[in-house]
Amino acid sequence: MTLTIDLSPAEEEQLASLAHERGIAPEQLVKSLVTEVLPATRPERTPENDPTLALLRKWAEEDATDDPEELRQAEQDLLEFKRNMNRWRKEAGARLLFPEVE
Repeated sequence: MTLTIDLSPAEEEQLASLAHERGIAPEQLVKSLVTEVLPATRPERTPENDPTLALLRKWAEEDATDDPEELRQAEQDLLEFKRNMNRWRKEAGARLLFPEVE
């Protein structure tokens, strides 16, 4: 990308002087100053590095159980939740979210 920046004569002189001190062209100095203040590129979010998914995985691991009674209760809670989600939709004549529990 090419940008044009209008500088006052004093700013142009300061830029040229600073670039000369550093032994680089004024264009190189401006580019280095701009890239210095730009935020670092974030890595692309993937399921492996997404912090939200990592937290959800951690919670799932913390809540994991093989206790038959806890598993039965969790299944019962899920069934009740689905029925409650369906209830108002059924009353309104809307499509059920969980037709398999009816």
